[in-house]
Amino acid sequence: MFFLGAIFDNQDILSRQAFEYSVAKINNQSQILKNSKIVVTHIDMVEAHDSFSAYKLVCEQLETGIAALFTGQLTPSLEFVSSLTRELHIPFFLSSPDSQTKVEYYTINVYPHYTATSQAYSDIIKFQRWNEIAIITEHAKNLLYLQDLLKISSNKNQMTITVRQLQGRPGVDNWYSLLLQLKETGISKFLVDVKTDNLHDFFRQAKMVGLMGPYYDFVLTSFDVSVVKWDKILYTLVNITGLQFFGRDDPAVREFFDNTIPGTDSPVHHNEWSLRTSAALMYDAVYFFARALNKFVEQHSFIITPLMCHAQEPWIHGSAFSLFIKTFEANGITGKIKFDENGLRTDVSFEIVDLVADGVNRNGLWSSNIPDRLEIQRNFTKDYEVRKQEIQNQVLKVVSLLEPPYVTLNRNPTNGTQKYVGFCIDILVDLAERLNFTYEIEIVKDKTFGKKNEKGEWNGIIGELVNRVGTHIFALTKLIILFFFFSCQKADLGLAGLTITYQREQAIDFTKPFLTLGINILFKKAKHVKPKLFGFFSPLSFDVWLYMIAAYFVVSFSLYLVARLSPYEWRSPYACRRRTDELENQFTLFNSFWFLICNIMHQGSDLNPIATSTRMISCLWGFCTLILVSSYTANLAAFLTVQRMQTPIENAEDLASQTKITYGVQRGGSTENFFRESKIATYERMWHYISANHASVTVTSSTEGIKKVLEGNYAFLIESTTSEYNIMRNCELTSIGGLLDSKGYGFGVPENSPYRDILSDTILKLQDEGVIQKYYNKWWKEEANLKCDEEDKRKELASALGFANIGGVFVILAVGLVLSMIVAAIEFYIKIRHRNNGQV
Repeated sequence: MFFLGAIFDNQDILSRQAFEYSVAKINNQSQILKNSKIVVTHIDMVEAHDSFSAYKLVCEQLETGIAALFTGQLTPSLEFVSSLTRELHIPFFLSSPDSQTKVEYYTINVYPHYTATSQAYSDIIKFQRWNEIAIITEHAKNLLYLQDLLKISSNKNQMTITVRQLQGRPGVDNWYSLLLQLKETGISKFLVDVKTDNLHDFFRQAKMVGLMGPYYDFVLTSFDVSVVKWDKILYTLVNITGLQFFGRDDPAVREFFDNTIPGTDSPVHHNEWSLRTSAALMYDAVYFFARALNKFVEQHSFIITPLMCHAQEPWIHGSAFSLFIKTFEANGITGKIKFDENGLRTDVSFEIVDLVADGVNRNGLWSSNIPDRLEIQRNFTKDYEVRKQEIQNQVLKVVSLLEPPYVTLNRNPTNGTQKYVGFCIDILVDLAERLNFTYEIEIVKDKTFGKKNEKGEWNGIIGELVNRVGTHIFALTKLIILFFFFSCQKADLGLAGLTITYQREQAIDFTKPFLTLGINILFKKAKHVKPKLFGFFSPLSFDVWLYMIAAYFVVSFSLYLVARLSPYEWRSPYACRRRTDELENQFTLFNSFWFLICNIMHQGSDLNPIATSTRMISCLWGFCTLILVSSYTANLAAFLTVQRMQTPIENAEDLASQTKITYGVQRGGSTENFFRESKIATYERMWHYISANHASVTVTSSTEGIKKVLEGNYAFLIESTTSEYNIMRNCELTSIGGLLDSKGYGFGVPENSPYRDILSDTILKLQDEGVIQKYYNKWWKEEANLKCDEEDKRKELASALGFANIGGVFVILAVGLVLSMIVAAIEFYIKIRHRNNGQV
């Protein structure tokens, strides 16, 4: 027979029940204590601050002779027991948190030391990469157990930690004020150091002030997350993480419930969900003692003797037995039970669990004896399915702004009862039907996508997704608190043509892109050039015409000189006289000019070069005119049959290189940020111009920018999708050049939103099924005024020539006829005058 003693606080009923149940269960297992039993001489209960009674009761137990003393929670009245057992060399087992860095030699605490638990919480929170966290505790002394976490904030560039202590008793709604203050700070990550029995009340009050939702994360210091009877409304869309020693499927847990001992007051009700950590630790303490005692008895003599408190004569086997206990190892419900040289429990392991609707999900392991201590083994498929179920029947708050064709007011009464319609609205309706959620749309007051100011604060849609609507209501009535909760709901989705950029990704998350696009230049379409009367001169530039005229004169003079120099060009004017001293040259200066002009016009001439030199000039001139005339003829057809438009700029480089045409962007948009951050020289010059004339060239909306374009002499830098939409509806608009960049539109969600992956996957499915392309065709093409394109194509095609195209030919012909008649009259007058002079 091995005698044990036990003393518990009056409020620690569970530990007493666990102790009695453990002794009975171990006695029922013959393989633990062979041919022997454990006998409990006394189980005493004492008030928390009644040290005298505690001393008296422990001495009475020692006088009967015990091999060890057991207790649960260490209260002030029981703290002196460790010194008493130290004097008498009695092993003292407890299962309570202890702030001592080195325990008494004869004290055996199966509860993990605070250094292990503190490190575990610190590792979990660092893994989450949180920038800010609030620690909520019931007792300031408990911060000692979180000192590793508190050290993080002392390092530079680490998280900010806020510590708050709950005041008053739970159950009377006196935590509202503190929770409201935390709500106003905007902190969404919390470490909750609250007793297990108070967790339900804590989260009930947290829910009422709006601290419950998918964007809030809680880490609990309680090891009994799985045994709390959570209401369904508490864990719906709430991220609650905790640690536990054991899971429902652990072999040690199943063994604990096998062979139930009749006639004992079980600390559980045959359900592993109700097995609390304190009960499990008490069982492990008794189990570990029995295993160690059995092993010690096999190797040493063992006699239990009565001890007197006043005599201070220690137990003769106490020192050896205590030393043996600290070198012994065993596996219990809470894992391996092992102690170091300081008497602290080592090789501690915890399961990392998340609270879900049907219990807890085991997502990882923390162990002090593995290299990185933390191993995350999340089942992302299961997480996805959980989130998919959670979004069902939820009402999502959607923020947007009016911008055709993405979101616009429904002006067609026959088009359902929706207040808003548009491309993004159609996608949202499809998402809601497929995922079974509803939504409420709210238009942002400042009508902007979102821009970060010098203080790092966002406005617009991004601001609604980042910031919580602040208010300073501190009234504690439930009615006002509920109003506060509903008025401060965070936006769940940003619905617009929201460009995905790096800067925005630092503040919020985005779904997968539903449209790809870029920036282009929206400009007023140039008017068609009115045909010129002498437009047939246009195929050749003015310089070419000058070169042709110059070449004509130079070659004509050259032909005249060469013909004069060459003896073979001199011939007798009389065909019948071969020998005569009178010779003449056919290439007079006038004939030289006439011969070359006939060559250009492809007209015959009675002049034919005879000498080799003149023939060479004639051939070279013919080759030159052949190329020029052919080029002119080919280009003339295009100039006369196709109407051209004159555009002052062709690309971004042209725009940046001039100052006549102004250009700008929409304020607070991604296009403005693109030019601000760009390192390309052309875009840097453009941003320098925009920033220098910011007030006059930037606009508040795309509608205002398009209006400025139509007024003329203004180029609007805008996303290609919006540009294409407006071009299809206004024949005066056009885009200049190609895309300046490449990016995508996505729906914005708050950072770490549980809905992001679900929405992204559904958007990808819509793309694969062609649904998004169908909506694109609907809003961009089917409802567009396509007459613009048809008209432009018709004007670009060859058409019949009118008088305006070739009227100059008739003008030249008429002028030529008039000049020829004038010349003929002059020639006639000269001839008559010469004849009259000859008669005289």
